[in-house]
Amino acid sequence: MFKFGLNQYGEFDPNQQWTTQPPVLSLTELGLVNNTGWHVVHVLESQCGCSRLAREHADVFSERYQITAQQQSYRSAAELAAANFVLPAVPAVLLFDDGQLVYAGPYASGPMCSTSDSFLTSILARSVQLPGLWLNGEVKACRCLVTPSIK
Repeated sequence: MFKFGLNQYGEFDPNQQWTTQPPVLSLTELGLVNNTGWHVVHVLESQCGCSRLAREHADVFSERYQITAQQQSYRSAAELAAANFVLPAVPAVLLFDDGQLVYAGPYASGPMCSTSDSFLTSILARSVQLPGLWLNGEVKACRCLVTPSIK
C-alpha cells in the first residue's frame, strides 16, 4: 500500500495550471444552491486509487467538522471541466464559504492522504483566516493527474 501511494505521490499541480489560468467557480455553475456558511464539494474518481484513501476525509466531515450532508456534494472531474474549472488532479476538495470558493486542492499532504496531515481543520474551524482564494497546487500529495481519460 505504501508503494502504491508513492507511485501516485507528487505535486498536485505540477504543470502550474492554476498559476497561469486561475479558476473561478461558483456553486451555481455546479448546479448547487448558493447558501450561507460552508459548502464542501468532494471530487473523487473511482479509477484513481488515491480517491479510496481520500474517502476517509470525506466520511468525517459531518462528525469532525459539523458539516451537514446538505452542505456536501460530490462532483466528478468531468463535471468540473464542464463548468470550465481547471482541476489539475484528483482527489480534490473545494471549500465554499458563503458561496465563494476559498480553497481548492488536496485533502491533505503526504503519500497516504492521512487525516492527521489535513489542511482543512484550521480552515473549517476558522482558526486560520485565508486572505483570499487558496489554490493549493504546490503541495505534494497522493493524486492522479486529470487527463482526458479522467475527464
